[in-house]
Amino acid sequence: NVSCKSWTALGKFRTDVNRGMGWVHPFLASDCNYSTIHSSENNEDGNAVGAHDMELQKVRSMTLDEVRAAVMEGKFLEVQWSNTVALAMLHLAGESTS
Repeated sequence: NVSCKSWTALGKFRTDVNRGMGWVHPFLASDCNYSTIHSSENNEDGNAVGAHDMELQKVRSMTLDEVRAAVMEGKFLEVQWSNTVALAMLHLAGESTS
């Protein structure tokens, strides 16, 4: 598990414009650490948050340069992920110039 102390909202975007359905609410999580604490939602009977997702997700550690390269190489294949990562990078770039 990863536990983060700070969450910055990056906007609200439609994921299915033609039918007017679906939204993505991207966030930038910061001040994160690995945690051994499990929430009450993460229990033994398979009802953990995301347990029934079709997409396999893994926690990966990447430097900012590695993330930047992955964005530029099109490694984030789903639009919600590429949008979120690009917005987070723009947010971080704005912080470093202010």
